[in-house]
Amino acid sequence: MGLFPLAAALVSGAFSASVIRQFLSRRRPHQLAWGISLATFAAASFSATVGMFAGWSAPVFRAYYLFGALVNVPILALGTIYLYFPRRVGHAAALVVGTASVYAALAVLNAGIPEAGLAVSGSIPMGSDVLPSPVRALSRYYSYVGFVIVVAGAVWSAVRLARQPGERVKRLAQGNALIAAGTVVVALGSAFARQGQGSVFAVGLAAGVSVMYAGFLRAAGTSGRQSQESRVKAPGGAASDRAVS
Repeated sequence: MGLFPLAAALVSGAFSASVIRQFLSRRRPHQLAWGISLATFAAASFSATVGMFAGWSAPVFRAYYLFGALVNVPILALGTIYLYFPRRVGHAAALVVGTASVYAALAVLNAGIPEAGLAVSGSIPMGSDVLPSPVRALSRYYSYVGFVIVVAGAVWSAVRLARQPGERVKRLAQGNALIAAGTVVVALGSAFARQGQGSVFAVGLAAGVSVMYAGFLRAAGTSGRQSQESRVKAPGGAASDRAVS
């Protein structure tokens, strides 16, 4: 099963590189937020690969939990906030997310991790066997809020674009729908991971990231023909430029 998180690491790494390239050419903060989030997702997936193939250690599990269960979805949601709200609101949200991420990192680094809880082979340890309850509660709060923001943004954008004519707009709407679907798949897989069903999580991880990446490629396929009236912005709540609004 370790091949599935490895595939997710490769896909999300390529996904992150695509978004970062967009940021470097356009300098839009939501692209930077999404690129960083997807890079943390790649780091979490790679950590899961190492744990499932070579055995879990405290540092590997800390990296997996911090990047995969705590900070990546809030940073992804930050990109959605930057896209749909004034930049000053995005900056305020960035301060909140940054502070929350530092707090999460300190909580994970300072948590005691019993070696017995890491003694699983070819799977992912249950958080309840490894981490104290306050740290696990953080992952629920962070993930739920971020998930709602990301999916709501993607669905709203897809519905809005679907009402407009044109093949280019149709592709954007389809891309947004795939992004939302991929986020849901990853969230469902994470629920199985919390119950100790790491194999199901690994499959969902690879499938969800691949669907999100497919959505990005579907939407970005219009960028080479974009005009002032319609332009792809980025994944995770992607939308057309304000001229389309």
